[in-house]
Amino acid sequence: MRGMTLGSIDRIARALGASIHLQLRWQGEQLDRLIDAAHAAIQQSVADLLSSTGWLVRVEVSFNHYGDRGRADIVALHPITRILLIVEIKSALGDLQETLGRLDVKVRLGRTLAHDLAWSDVQAVIPALVIGDSRLVRRTIAGHANLFERYDMRGRSALAWLRRPNGAPRGLLWFAKRPDSHQPTVRRGQRAPKRPSSHGP
Repeated sequence: MRGMTLGSIDRIARALGASIHLQLRWQGEQLDRLIDAAHAAIQQSVADLLSSTGWLVRVEVSFNHYGDRGRADIVALHPITRILLIVEIKSALGDLQETLGRLDVKVRLGRTLAHDLAWSDVQAVIPALVIGDSRLVRRTIAGHANLFERYDMRGRSALAWLRRPNGAPRGLLWFAKRPDSHQPTVRRGQRAPKRPSSHGP
């Protein structure tokens, strides 16, 4: 079927009463599984960071409030300042307006989420966007600066704020290293395997 367009294949399938299901792979792996794995790894690292700096952390917080349904990747409360953080994890950027719009909904429902978690006296609700780092992602954000204007505390400044919250920024944004699923895992005390020589034995 080399050289045939998707439109041609679709017409043949319809004529046969069949349907087409495409599966995108990258280096032999299903792309959706790679994205899910990267998302989970970033989510875990952010949850660990928040917990280690004194935040109360809940992950995968579901909500259903008057038609607004979904799940927040991370909801965190700073017990001293009573600041609530709604964290959106993105291993890669897709539809920017949908991503930011859905995060806005979760922020709007922040106090409801806090109430459901038995967290009271919330003083401020702040969105945080954590994105898997790449040159493409950085170019995309730079090219849509107006969409990300709300996220006025970024990078190292955002991470420093997490450790010692002072004031309430409009939004946080920082980049996370994306795990490389093709690098061998090296346990403590174990040497990394040597790469085979290209010059032979």
